[in-house]
Amino acid sequence: MSERPTRPTRPNRSKLAKRKPQKNQSRTLMLTLGGAALLVVGGTLAFFLLQGEEKAGPLPLGSKVVPRDVMLSVTLNTGGNQWQQIAQFGTPDTQKTLQDRLQQLETDVLKPNGLSYKANIQPWAANQLTMALLPPTVESVEEQSQQATIWIVPIRDQGQFEKVFQNKLTAANSTDTRTYKETKVYEFDAEDGKRYGFATLDNRWLVFTSADAPINAVIDTHKGKPALADVPRYQEALKEIENDAAIAKVYINVPIAAAQMSRVPLSPASQERIQSVQGIGSTLMVVNDGIQFKAISWLKPDAKDTLETKNEAKDIAKHLPDDTLLMTSGGNFQQVWRDYAQGNLAKLVFPLNPKAWNDDLSKRTGIDFNNQFVSWMDGEFSTAIIPAQTKDKKGVGIVFLAKAKDRTTANQAFRALDEAMRDRFNFLVTESKVGKKTVTNWKVPPGLPIASHGWLDNDVAFFTLGAPIANRLLPAPKTNLTQAASFKGATTSDLDPNNGNFYIDMPRMLGLLDTNPLLPKLTPDTTKFMQGIETIGVTTAINNEWSTRYDIHVKLKKKKES
Repeated sequence: MSERPTRPTRPNRSKLAKRKPQKNQSRTLMLTLGGAALLVVGGTLAFFLLQGEEKAGPLPLGSKVVPRDVMLSVTLNTGGNQWQQIAQFGTPDTQKTLQDRLQQLETDVLKPNGLSYKANIQPWAANQLTMALLPPTVESVEEQSQQATIWIVPIRDQGQFEKVFQNKLTAANSTDTRTYKETKVYEFDAEDGKRYGFATLDNRWLVFTSADAPINAVIDTHKGKPALADVPRYQEALKEIENDAAIAKVYINVPIAAAQMSRVPLSPASQERIQSVQGIGSTLMVVNDGIQFKAISWLKPDAKDTLETKNEAKDIAKHLPDDTLLMTSGGNFQQVWRDYAQGNLAKLVFPLNPKAWNDDLSKRTGIDFNNQFVSWMDGEFSTAIIPAQTKDKKGVGIVFLAKAKDRTTANQAFRALDEAMRDRFNFLVTESKVGKKTVTNWKVPPGLPIASHGWLDNDVAFFTLGAPIANRLLPAPKTNLTQAASFKGATTSDLDPNNGNFYIDMPRMLGLLDTNPLLPKLTPDTTKFMQGIETIGVTTAINNEWSTRYDIHVKLKKKKES
C-alpha cells in the first residue's frame, strides 16, 4: 500500500460556507442516547440501590397520594411471578444484590419488628407497592435534612390490615401517637435505632416512612395538595408507555433530580432549559432474554421551546462492522451539538462544555470547530468503538461518522485541520489507498499512526482515532452492524421512523476496560453488576412537540444451571 506525503493547501476562507442563522422556533431538547439510557435505567436501579381490588390502569395507585414534588417514584407490581422470573438472569453477585434490594423493606423494617411481607402485608395489600424519594422542602427542612424514602401501600382488606399489621406492630413496640390534620400518626423506635412512623388514609392507604415530615407531606397531599397524578402531562405521558405486563413504573422529576445529580455548575441558560423538562417516565417488563424499558421524557406546558418532530436516523450503522463494541447515532449532529451547547439533560451525564472545548481547540490549532465542521454536519452521525484487525487483536479505535451536506466545505475543513496538525505539532500527514478510497493518515514520530480520515461514500465522512481501523470501514464491511444478531436484538423497536440508537456489547467492553491501561476503571461493585449484562440497546424517536420516546432493551446473562 503506497503512501505519499500531502501538502495541504491553506483553505480559501472566502469560499467557506457562510450561512445565515436559520429561524428555528422549535429545538430538540432530547437527551443524548447514552444519557437517556443512563438516566432511565440508572434512575430505576438507583432507587433499589438506595434503598374488591382497585384496578390501576395506566396510573399507579400511589400516584394519587404521592406529593407532586417527589424526586423519584417507583411503583412495583407485587402480583404474579414476574419478579421470580428475574431470578433466571445474571451472575451470583447480581442476583444477590437484586434480592437484597428487593427485600430491603422486609430486612430493614419488618424483620426487626417480628414482621414479614408474606405474613403481615400480603394478606391485606393490593398488588402494587409505591416507593418514592421525597426531597426536603422549605416547610419540612427542620425535621427532614435530606431526601427520605416513603412507602405507600393500597389497602385491599382493612380487617386483615388491622389484625396482622397494625395491631402486631404497635404491640411489639413502644408506640407514640399524634394527630396531624385529623389523621392519626403512629411513631416508634425500631431495633435498628431509627424512628419510623405510619398512618392510614381513609382506610385505603398505608403510608410508612422513617421520618416525620414525609408523612405530613403525604397527608397534605391526600387532603388536597397537588399529587404526582397532577403533574402536568403525567397521565398523558404514561398512556404512551403503558403495558399490562409491566412489573414496575418509574417517574423521575427532572428539575429536582438535576439539582441532585449535577456534577458541574450549570449556566443560567442550561438551568432554564433543564427546568423546562418536566419528567421522565418508564415502564419495565421482563422478556425472554432480559428486561425491556419503554420510556418517555416530556416538557412542561409553558416551555419556551418545543420539540422539532423530525426522526431522520436511517442507516448510518450499516457502515460499521458487525463486531462493533459500542455505538451511538442520531439524525442531526448539528442540532444535537447546538442543543448541548445551549444546555440540556445530557450535561448531567456527560459534563462537556462545547464552547470551552471549541475555544481550546481554536487556541491550540486555529480551527473553529463550530464554523468549519458543525456547519456541514446537518445529517446523520455516529460514534463507535471498533476493534482493529491486527495480529494481537487487542487494539481498538474510535470512529466518528457524519453525513455532509457540502462535501467541498468539509474537505476544506479537513485540509485546514491536516495543515494545523502538520505545522503546529509536527505530525506526518500522508495519504494512502484503502479499498480504492483515498485515506489521510496522521502519524507521530517515529511513524506511529494515531488518526485517519476520509470518505466512505459520496456524503459520509469518517474520522478515526487510536488503533488503525480505516480498513475495517473500507471497503464496506461484508457483514455490517445492522446485520448482527446482537445489535438487532438490542435495538428492535416499533419506533419507526426513529432518531437514533445506542448499543453496547457489555462483556467485550468490560474486557477492554480491564486490559487497556489508558481507559478509566470501574469500581468493583459496578463491574460485578455489569457482568450480568450481555447488551444494552436504545432506540429513540421524537413523539410529538412535547415528548420523546425511548425503547431500551437490556439483555441479561442467563443463570448457569448447577
